[in-house]
Amino acid sequence: MPDVPASMPDPRDPMSIDVDRLVELAAEIERHRHLLRSAAEGYRWRVAQRVEYLDPPDRDMRLAHAERLIEALMIDPVRHNDLDLDAYRAVRDGAPIEFDAERRTFVLRRLGRDPLPIRPGLPEHRLGVIARLAGLGLRLEQIQVVALTTAQGIAPPKPPTTTPQVNRGTTKPSRRLGQSAVRSGSATPRTDFGAFY
Repeated sequence: MPDVPASMPDPRDPMSIDVDRLVELAAEIERHRHLLRSAAEGYRWRVAQRVEYLDPPDRDMRLAHAERLIEALMIDPVRHNDLDLDAYRAVRDGAPIEFDAERRTFVLRRLGRDPLPIRPGLPEHRLGVIARLAGLGLRLEQIQVVALTTAQGIAPPKPPTTTPQVNRGTTKPSRRLGQSAVRSGSATPRTDFGAFY
């Protein structure tokens, strides 16, 4: 059987892996964890104090939930493999970022380089905000609230191009016949409402 070249390189091939990128990502993951370490430890302690007197299954469930919340605020090396590290660092370090209302995105203006767009709601922005707040010393509960609202900051959908047609009236088929007759003028609507009062 003849060899057929693949259309995409094998991602497991050692020649196609950007080692420098992986080292840079690993360094940012470690720094992000370091920034969140004290907030995470304080949160674990507060949760442990609240669930101290619960039954073991309930306590374990709540402690596991707390660990999942902490892990959701971290950079995951698999999920965030394509994280734009420049955008993440700009948000984390508090670089002067402007909001471009026309494109609905944040923009970092850099001297001698193209502007860097940072879309709200994407991992670069969300994780950068998380790291910035952790660096400022906020509690994990406060960071979680901001992270949730930041994740929901994606631009609203565009309005429809055509106006939808609205049919007023009922959905009951037997009533539609009477309404169409009234609209066309062939039937006279009842107007003696005094009989009902």
